[in-house]
Formats: sequence, C-alpha cells, structure tokens
Amino acid sequence: MKQVRLLLLRHGECEGGAILRGRVDVPLSEKGWQQMSAAVEAQASTCSAIYSSTSRRCGEFAQAFAAELHSTAALISESRPLQAQFLSGLQEIDFGDWDGCRLDELYQQEGERLAAYWQNPWQTPPPNGETMASFESRVNGAIDQILAAEFERLTVDSDSAEQAAGELAAKVWVVTHGGVIRHLMARALGVERAVGFYSQLDLPVAAVVSINVLQDEHGVCYWRLDWPSGRCE
Repeated sequence: MKQVRLLLLRHGECEGGAILRGRVDVPLSEKGWQQMSAAVEAQASTCSAIYSSTSRRCGEFAQAFAAELHSTAALISESRPLQAQFLSGLQEIDFGDWDGCRLDELYQQEGERLAAYWQNPWQTPPPNGETMASFESRVNGAIDQILAAEFERLTVDSDSAEQAAGELAAKVWVVTHGGVIRHLMARALGVERAVGFYSQLDLPVAAVVSINVLQDEHGVCYWRLDWPSGRCE
C-alpha cells in the first residue's frame, strides 16, 4: 500500500479588500504572507513536492516556500531539487462578470442571484463564468495528475535503501484556493452536487486541510479526509 498525503493550503489575506476573487490576479497582503508562513510552520517541514495554482496569491508564496525548504534541505529526498510546480487546473473558479467586483456592491445589485449561486452553484452559474461541472472536472484533472506523479515517484523510489526501511509514503503541499479545497473535501467524503454543502464548510484564509490518498497493489485509490488536519509528528 502506498500513501500520498496532500496538504492543501489556502492562500492568505489578499490586497484589494472585500472583492470576489476568482481569476482576478491580486497579490497577498503583508498579513497574508504572515498567515501562510505561520500555517506551514505549524506542520512538519519535510515534503517531497510543492504544487501551486498559477494565481499570484498562491504562486508567489509557493515559490518562496520551495526555496526556503530547499535551502534548509528539508526534503524527503535531498538529491532531488525542490521547485514549486504550477498547474492552471488548481486556479479558483472563474466568476465571470462578478470576478473582481466588490462584494457589497454585488449584494446590492445582484443579491438574489448571488445568494442562489452560493446555495446551489450547479444550478445557478455566475454570469459568463465557469460552470461547476467544468470547475470540478478541471480540479479533478489537476489533482489526479499530482497523484499519478507522486505514486509513480514512490514506485521508482521503492528500490532505494531509504524507502525499503520504511513505508511507501509521500507528503506534498498544494497551494490553492477555497473553492478548490472545498471540492476536494467533498470528493474525499464522497459528496456530489449536495445543495448548500460548499457554503457550510468554514475555510478561513491560510487554512490547511489534510487528505490522505492510499493506493493498493491494483492501483485503486482510497481517499481519507484527515480531520482535524493538525497532528503531532
């Protein structure tokens, strides 16, 4: 049995105030950098890879985090250079005409439609935005790509003396967005198209959610949401 532990890190506070952030590309605020730094420091530092959304609020931190870990050699395999790997599939949903708009103005102008979207985004997509079916398919493709790469890496590494002495396990960071993490939590729990489910998941900025994915000898994967994500190691 092989295991990949996904540490899903939501970006911290951003510049721009209370706006709806989907594809709008805004940087982290100074406080946001501090929030994310504190979040990763609370976890064991060793990892085998770092993946990130291409958005600035995720990618800039992921790049700096990878450089910091590489400089301290906090790697499962010190012979392998650690660099942040960017995947567009890990981006937040595209809110279309709403993207980048102030939330207070949106609620004033389109409060009823916005409320309907939060309640059932599969039925009420944002105007000229990405459908939930497209978003979920995109995110699933990105995370399956990550898992395939990491399980293949474990297979290759399994012949080494280091891996032979222990279990076949990898830990990877995925720096991404609230919508992406909520979908992956739902996937781990086997929840599909549940009305109101996403809006009931409280996920603050710089939150860390851990999901363990186990793969048996037949290549079948089993997802387990590690709740709560904090644990002593």
